[in-house]
Amino acid sequence: MTLSTPPDPNQTSAFLNIRVADIATVYRECSAKGAHFLTEPKAHGREIRAYIRDPDGHLIEVGQATPTPD
Repeated sequence: MTLSTPPDPNQTSAFLNIRVADIATVYRECSAKGAHFLTEPKAHGREIRAYIRDPDGHLIEVGQATPTPD
């Protein structure tokens, strides 16, 4: 098996999904350290998500679950 970086950054067949407790803090702290997010945190129903790429171009989804109504 050989691993390689994505040849086209606009297409992907897989991505890493990381769940965090406080996406606003993660976004702020990572951005301050030089990370360039593709999107700001945005609500998508039951979660808030933002996307970033690692240095090799792999897509990473950073997400936070939102409370569900009782």
